[in-house]
Amino acid sequence: MGKQSRQKKLKRLQVQNDSFGADTKEHSVKGFVALNAQDKWENFLLYIIRAGACLALLTPLIYTRRAYFPFVGPKSLYFMAFCQIVFFAWVILAFWHKQYRPKINVVLLSLSVFVLVMLLSTAMGVDPSRSFWSKFERMTGLLMWLHLFGFFLALFSSLQSFGQWKQLFIMSLGIAFLVALMGFLEKLGVKAVTFSDRGGATLGNTSFLGAYLLFNLFLSLYLYTQQAREKGFNVIKASFLFLGFFFLLVIYLQGARAAFGASLGGLVLIGLLYWAFQIKNKTIKQTGRVVLGMSVVIVLSSIVLLFLPHNPVHNLFGKMATEGRFVNWEIAQKGFKDKPFLGWGPETYDILFPKYFNPCLFTQKCGGEFWFDRTHNIVLDTLVAMGVLGLLAYVAIFASAFWVLGKKYFQEKNIDFWTFSFFTALPVSYFVQNLTVFDMVSSLMMFIVMLSFIAFLAGWGWSGAKPGLRKPVNWWVVGGIVLAFALTFNYAVYKPWQLDSLIIKATQTASQEERLALYNKVITTSSLGKYQIIDFLSDHSQYLITKDLSNANPQLALKELNWSIEQMEKIHQQSPLDYRLVLKLAQLYNTAAIFDISKLALAQQYGKMALEMSPQNQQSYWVLAQTRMFQQDFDSALQLAQSAIDLEPNVLKSYQLASQVALISGKKEQALQIVQRALAVNPQWEKEFSNVLSAQQSTTTHSTTTD
Repeated sequence: MGKQSRQKKLKRLQVQNDSFGADTKEHSVKGFVALNAQDKWENFLLYIIRAGACLALLTPLIYTRRAYFPFVGPKSLYFMAFCQIVFFAWVILAFWHKQYRPKINVVLLSLSVFVLVMLLSTAMGVDPSRSFWSKFERMTGLLMWLHLFGFFLALFSSLQSFGQWKQLFIMSLGIAFLVALMGFLEKLGVKAVTFSDRGGATLGNTSFLGAYLLFNLFLSLYLYTQQAREKGFNVIKASFLFLGFFFLLVIYLQGARAAFGASLGGLVLIGLLYWAFQIKNKTIKQTGRVVLGMSVVIVLSSIVLLFLPHNPVHNLFGKMATEGRFVNWEIAQKGFKDKPFLGWGPETYDILFPKYFNPCLFTQKCGGEFWFDRTHNIVLDTLVAMGVLGLLAYVAIFASAFWVLGKKYFQEKNIDFWTFSFFTALPVSYFVQNLTVFDMVSSLMMFIVMLSFIAFLAGWGWSGAKPGLRKPVNWWVVGGIVLAFALTFNYAVYKPWQLDSLIIKATQTASQEERLALYNKVITTSSLGKYQIIDFLSDHSQYLITKDLSNANPQLALKELNWSIEQMEKIHQQSPLDYRLVLKLAQLYNTAAIFDISKLALAQQYGKMALEMSPQNQQSYWVLAQTRMFQQDFDSALQLAQSAIDLEPNVLKSYQLASQVALISGKKEQALQIVQRALAVNPQWEKEFSNVLSAQQSTTTHSTTTD
């Protein structure tokens, strides 16, 4: 290596070190927002981008009870709003100034390929609309990923110094501290910061909180290492260290086991990397590399064994989780085989799930959950949604990040060990914890921030367009970009936000006429989550009607039920493979038959269809048995109920239905036999059959009196 080359590398390292110093201009808010701006428009656009990025980081704090899914919808729409503001401001800036255009690197390419595969999977999947829009409960469809990709482009292209990234990280840590503090106080029993019985502070779930804090745990300790070069006590340095341990403590107290274990594993990995590459003694260093290699092999082997039954890793995880998790994974594996290349499409697992339903899911042994829209495993979720191509593209994102970090540290030597080690351990920890949970908007946001920083590192030292070289202002182009922003903001953010408010308003309206008017407004406002919303509104209408049947107005009740049926029929035509829609239609027609007996023919039609779509699902038998009961075909109803019992003998509802049918049809002895069979399975169910036992006791007493 020549003297000149070494001097250049030393100079780059010096620039890096200076950028993390406490006294540099870049550490001021003004420096972060408008560093080296050449003119007022550049300054203004940089201000929008960087301030917007900081405001986007507030996403985990966004919460309102007046929302359909208060922990998800408001956060996601808020984040997408600032993604659009940041992205379109960057597009204008990049059009004028070449220095802000994205520099091609492997991280950019891998993420682009992933989004492209998701686009193809959406277009060729079983329900493109569902894959694109997602639903308010999740909000992680193609629409969200397009926003994440735009956020990524704007961040890594416009934040062009380490100091600016440090400011963004500090902003993230400040917000994470508020979230973690609420999580900490929540565990102490402070009601004011208790938002959900599932914990997680403003994120509403301990797993989601753990995933979010995992990122900030590593960022805080990373910034500590950058500040640690300053001798003596330093408040900023101590604050970073405190935050790291505080985040780890809150993750532990909240019971986010996956995030806690992954965090500890990531810290161990940093220690192994230090042992393998930083120790000066060659023998010790060589030993460290051997241990590191063995650890990698053990971890990768454990991940593989996790999916294979009857081994210690699989069995250990089974003790920590429920059997239902493995059942869910088996269903996903079967579904993947149906569409191995591009998958079923994002957000469509709830379509696949009933096809391979396991009847044990209704039992406590398998967790008692019988609707799943996620596999709770990033590998299987990706395989099911996007096939092998999607999984390869997803893994390539991580591989590209490791490649950049390795090249910058080992070959170009223009990042320090701590940058290399922390941003190697962070994606590893994130991936490992996602083997048992799934992403929501807050963790996806942090994932993109991490990737953006690594993409920035990929271009570190790149000599591109010189500052100040810009095109003349073309206001027609600017006007077109602003118009595109207005349209996308309206359809992707504003209208869904209106929709979210309308749903709550509709369910709080007592007047049927007003309620139906709001229902119609709901379904025409936005397509986001339309399947789930119509399902929800239909359930709400059924509840209002059936809770007081004796006082229900038949004409008004039928009018509201017909509205639900009409909307469910429409979306069934758009998504014919959705078992839940078919099941709900059968239930709706059964309810409508109370007021119009002619509806039973359609109830029977959809009941049979549900049984064909999910023959291992007890719900298919239950709904059709109810139809047969209404048709006075008690023998068929009883046979269906018995079939549900045979599917899984440990489900109470099947026995209740069978005994009820037998009792109504006058077969009291058979009803008693069914109850006795149920009590043989679980004696604690006795109080659930009081009607049958009372009827039998009454019959016995009557017989005795007669004799």
